Amino acid sequence: MVSRGYATPPSCCPASGYYPHCTGPVTHTICDFLTLYRTETITDPVLVVYEPRIYIVVQGEKVLYLHDRPILYDESQYLISTLDLPVSGQITRASAAAPHLAVCISFSPSEINEIIRESQTTHTNIPSPHSLHNTVTTAYPAMGLSNITDNILHALLRLVNLLDPDKNSHFLAQLYKKELLYYFLHGQQGHVLRDIAQSHSDLSRINRALNYLRHHFHEHFEMNTLVTIAGMGQSTFYKRFSELTGMTPVQYRTKLRLQEARRLMVHEGTKAAHAGFLVGYDSPSQFSRDYKHIFGRPPHADLQHIRTIGIEAYKRQHEDVWF
Repeated sequence: MVSRGYATPPSCCPASGYYPHCTGPVTHTICDFLTLYRTETITDPVLVVYEPRIYIVVQGEKVLYLHDRPILYDESQYLISTLDLPVSGQITRASAAAPHLAVCISFSPSEINEIIRESQTTHTNIPSPHSLHNTVTTAYPAMGLSNITDNILHALLRLVNLLDPDKNSHFLAQLYKKELLYYFLHGQQGHVLRDIAQSHSDLSRINRALNYLRHHFHEHFEMNTLVTIAGMGQSTFYKRFSELTGMTPVQYRTKLRLQEARRLMVHEGTKAAHAGFLVGYDSPSQFSRDYKHIFGRPPHADLQHIRTIGIEAYKRQHEDVWF
């Protein structure tokens, strides 16, 4: 049995990125698909975009809000996100004695496809979700939680152990990643991973629309533009968009606008009203209301709170620890 919560960093990970004084993300050249995070403090609510990734809390706890619906998870579960999803998140359990430790594994649709093809070639078919017994908690189809298993933990520990400078093996890192993806495909969210690997699935079509939103959220355009980009019927598009993301396209765009506006204010010194205008708001009062709803304070009060901490210190403590 592998331990599922460490009071101290795992002894098998001397160079894993869980450094005593590190509070932000650490990546490594031998496996650029792996990012490790560590923080000793809980955080304020932060608006981040969860990209298609697999997220594992090694120790600690966090809560995400996918359009007001809370998703709470800790070291007993892993989270799969298969779309670019703007979420409000907060690390809720972390201390100097038991820091919050987390792992992020990136993947591509082509990697998922390769594993599916090889499984079919060797007659090791990926099972249907109905044949599996581990539990899953799905807020929306594009983001869900499953209980972590021992085989996942063993493979993850072998992967992290490669970060030891004496075990610099890019080849083995790729094999361990492939093993992990195989286990995730055999998990109860495997059907969602298969969907993202299929270019004509609804999930992939919606993802194309989201990519456009990510690059044009500050512009004024007809939302039906997204329907054309997705290549779907209008009613089907809006229905599937809501089912997959838990929000409408307008609500999705609002989250992106608020995230960018906060970045402009905090890190570039942009005045609140001007930041709202730059990201597409016509009404300062509407901008202030939306901002308070997400971040808990109106723009000016939020800035004052951050400045009392110090912008760089706030960034290290509350922003750099997020994926």
